[in-house]
Amino acid sequence: MVGKMIRLVRGTFGYLLLLSLTVAVSANEETNSNSIVRSAEITLKHFMNDPEMARFRELVPHAKGVFVAPDIWQAGAGIGGAGGSGVLLTRDKSSGLWRGPAFYSMGAGSLGLQLGVQKSELVLLVMSRDGVNAMLSSGLKLGVGASVAAGPVGKGASISTADILSYSRSKGLYGGLSLTGEVLSVNRELNKEYYGRSLDSVDILVRNIVSVEHSLGIIDLVNRLSSGL
Repeated sequence: MVGKMIRLVRGTFGYLLLLSLTVAVSANEETNSNSIVRSAEITLKHFMNDPEMARFRELVPHAKGVFVAPDIWQAGAGIGGAGGSGVLLTRDKSSGLWRGPAFYSMGAGSLGLQLGVQKSELVLLVMSRDGVNAMLSSGLKLGVGASVAAGPVGKGASISTADILSYSRSKGLYGGLSLTGEVLSVNRELNKEYYGRSLDSVDILVRNIVSVEHSLGIIDLVNRLSSGL
């Protein structure tokens, strides 16, 4: 009986913790979309300058897309889940030029024996065209719609053949950001706020029907990374 009560309390605590994070994420999405892009640019600079991310920098020139989420929150306590907003940029097949950003939200619950709350900077390197096409869909379940694996870090580390390689810099109570089962969805509200019209990711990244001057900073940074600078 006591054990059952403990499990119930833990489960309730995990649910309330995840709910509070969901509210925080929703509030974050109401902030200015420009600040998300600026924060994403700062996150990329962190990865550029981190001496442990040499392997990451070697792989960016081979990436077909780059997704950056400056603040991803993951909660655990019997029930886990992640949430946050980020931007996707993709490389045009013909010109090799980078396009974007398109805004996405991440969020899903996942069962597990995780404890604590973790805040991470997240970068996904989309290494295949199949991965790009999957991310252009309205809702991608990582590990299902496209394979995802932890990106190699150390010198000489083998490279996974996954569609998407995940890199994170954690600031919370536990390390290792598990993304399998998390859902990435196009955030049309943030797209509209940023571009002044309702758009999906295909409009921005494939049809290339919009551009704004204040996105040049992050595009230039990705161009520098993909050129090996």
